[in-house]
Amino acid sequence: NDAVLYPSGICSWFDCSSLVSEKIFQAIRYAAILLAVLYIAERKMIVTTLLMFLLSLFVFTLEESNGILNRSSLYTMVFLAQGIAYFRNNSDLHNERIQFSVQLIAAGYMLAAFSKLNETGLAWISEAPQASIQIVKGYCALYFNNGDIGDLHKGIALADFVLQHQLTAKLLFGFSLFLELFAFAGVQNKPSTFIYGLLLTAMHLGIFFFMHIIIVAIFFPMFIFMVNPLYLIYVSGSFAYKKITRS
Repeated sequence: NDAVLYPSGICSWFDCSSLVSEKIFQAIRYAAILLAVLYIAERKMIVTTLLMFLLSLFVFTLEESNGILNRSSLYTMVFLAQGIAYFRNNSDLHNERIQFSVQLIAAGYMLAAFSKLNETGLAWISEAPQASIQIVKGYCALYFNNGDIGDLHKGIALADFVLQHQLTAKLLFGFSLFLELFAFAGVQNKPSTFIYGLLLTAMHLGIFFFMHIIIVAIFFPMFIFMVNPLYLIYVSGSFAYKKITRS
């Protein structure tokens, strides 16, 4: 019963500890590999995405029920959104499987903004300089992990920068809140999605630079579906190929 210390989500509905064993974990590993292969190959996508949704729901809920808060629920919901697109299976499936995921990601950012406003109001912006405390904490954790005194000095320097440039900190926090609150602007069409994805990427990289915090379970789905780097590589490669063949 030690396997579920802080039951949450579905683990608060029934005792998940009865499902925790090495045999089940081994089965989950094999199932995850099989589903990943089917997903990449785009085979049986309604069933594949539904099973990936259920499997990730169980795994990430179990993770959070043990106090590991990686905020991985976005992965789970993306599989569900894509499953809905494949279930609809209309003529616009190629776009909907991406668009539904983008809409879900945008909704996640908007909920984060609503939560900030609900908890702190505009104090989220006016008290932005207090982020200097979080900056020091983040770089202290990095220092304790690797023992590099340079990380500690960097954290102190960045925290001092924020305190010396409080208006800049407020503007950056306000802009980040604005990006989250109006994330729906990034679902209008492909250009808006790409541009908004770049803005959100810059926001995440800025947070990482100052605070050494990046929530990969939010950043990577956003980057993959909104910026779509593989598509950019494909387009760039196609353009270069045409230029070469014409010359």
